[in-house]
Amino acid sequence: MLMIISIVALSILAWNILGPLLPLYLASIQITPQLIGLILSAAMVGMVIGESTGGWMADKIGIRTPLIAGTFISGLSVLCFAFTQNIAALFTIFFFWGLFRSAVFGPVRGYIGVNAPVLRKATFMAFISVVQSASTSIGALSSGFLADNLGFRAIFFVSCGISATAGILVLYGLQKVKSPQYNTSTIAPPSDGVDTSTIARTNYHPFIVQCVVAALQFWGWGATMSFLALFANQVIGASATRVGILFTASSISGMVLSIPMAMIADRLGKKNSMLLGMAVSAISAAGIAFSPAYSWLLFFVILGGLGAAAFTPAALGMVSDIVPANWQGTAMGFYGAFGENIGVIAGSSLSGFIWSAWGPSNTFLVASGVIGSGIIVCAVLIKAKVVKGEPKTLPAKL
Repeated sequence: MLMIISIVALSILAWNILGPLLPLYLASIQITPQLIGLILSAAMVGMVIGESTGGWMADKIGIRTPLIAGTFISGLSVLCFAFTQNIAALFTIFFFWGLFRSAVFGPVRGYIGVNAPVLRKATFMAFISVVQSASTSIGALSSGFLADNLGFRAIFFVSCGISATAGILVLYGLQKVKSPQYNTSTIAPPSDGVDTSTIARTNYHPFIVQCVVAALQFWGWGATMSFLALFANQVIGASATRVGILFTASSISGMVLSIPMAMIADRLGKKNSMLLGMAVSAISAAGIAFSPAYSWLLFFVILGGLGAAAFTPAALGMVSDIVPANWQGTAMGFYGAFGENIGVIAGSSLSGFIWSAWGPSNTFLVASGVIGSGIIVCAVLIKAKVVKGEPKTLPAKL
């Protein structure tokens, strides 16, 4: 587990060394906001394929192969950024970068879904959120410093080196990991009152609804990931270093709050935590739109970290609850691909056109409205039934 967590931490660090500043880099080589949104969406299209495939591979042959793709091959694709500014080439590089970097998430989430205690699913999923937030904060802060002092090319080489380090850990730290052997009749025990015996009869409706809600929530993340840097730089006048601080602050907020919010979700209900997370995220996006100064922008970005901390572990815990144990990696991969990544694709690509047509502020107001529609879908269609006789609180021995 410690080795897997280390590999995930380095992989996310490599991603976030360049992620926050890629919009500024693309703008610096005279690419328009519409094209920036589409180019960033190409990476997410690759992630749809890579995350679902990586999760499926983990269930079939083990986690080692997808993790090799998510480290070594992902790092090589990043290195290509340093050698071209051709738009067609950039689309291609972004696609393959997304394809390979996403192969890490489905397998790791599935591994935790299988091994986490039933009444602690959200809490254990929060460990990944903490690692992700910590790596994101370090990467974002470092990327701004590197870009301001050494130029954009430096972040490509540093990111590639970190990915290679993660790949070495996969090769030498996971040599004894074997293909999973599941009892196909085994399914996750009930949690939040969900009768998982019905899932064995192939009821996909709850899973599909989960994906729809995630897509609406992650529209906001896609818009923020793609255009917060431009908003801070062009509207507020923040430097690249201060842009990096914004992403760092959001990540620290998520890192500190993920486990406490997940523990609350395990006690008070995952659906309630998801609704809280979406409400806070919608307020955060609207607040960014109206921020008159950097300090206000920083506040609402930190608030967005709270929203993510409340939503993501709870949502992952619910997904794990409603699928059989031998489908955990596949389900997590498909949830990430067709829920989270589809939302990011829509948020990234369409926000570029909204930015150009209606202005920077409306980009984030639309994102807030989309998240608001996710609140309605979650409240109406996601059911969190309480089984008769189920304890309202966790047993003391847990």
